[in-house]
Amino acid sequence: MSKYQADLSPDAEGYLTGERGLTRETVDRFRLGYVETPLPGHEHVRGHLAIPYLTPDGDIVSMRFRRLFGSGGPKYMSMAADIPRIYNTAGLEVDMSGIVVCEGEIDTMTAIQCGLPAVGIPGAQAWQKRWWRLLVQYRAVFVLHDDDEPGRDFARKISESLENVRMIPMTGGDVNSYFREHGASGLKQKVGING
Repeated sequence: MSKYQADLSPDAEGYLTGERGLTRETVDRFRLGYVETPLPGHEHVRGHLAIPYLTPDGDIVSMRFRRLFGSGGPKYMSMAADIPRIYNTAGLEVDMSGIVVCEGEIDTMTAIQCGLPAVGIPGAQAWQKRWWRLLVQYRAVFVLHDDDEPGRDFARKISESLENVRMIPMTGGDVNSYFREHGASGLKQKVGING
């Protein structure tokens, strides 16, 4: 699947670095790619962004795909028969008293780029109650949720599983849009972390 990383098109890179404000370092760190010539079984995601789910050691355990241009069909797609996973499990190994939980991969990358320890949940409906075991160790779990009803439901589901949750709505949109409007320092202040 490193083929997709090598096939990152100028349009896909422009979307990530221009429209979404990710740095090239972030794009490389998370090994983002583009499905130009699909591998067998991936024909239905031609023209999609490829987002690998990496272990802390850098192995790919899964892949999600994001439609970039045009309309029709779901915006995000998982691999067939894949189970929901936490994105950026390496974030769970960071020695911090608090962690950020985001809705989605690009929001998670954005938080990390801003200097926040973060993991992601692949969509507002994907939270699994069993994941509380991974987050109960933290003094605070900052749930940065989208400023809409699905986002608020997402935050409520997590808060029902954990007592250490602090729900932080991303006023006017999501983590990425908040970052693009207020910068890294603005996002960190919103979370309550200065610097």
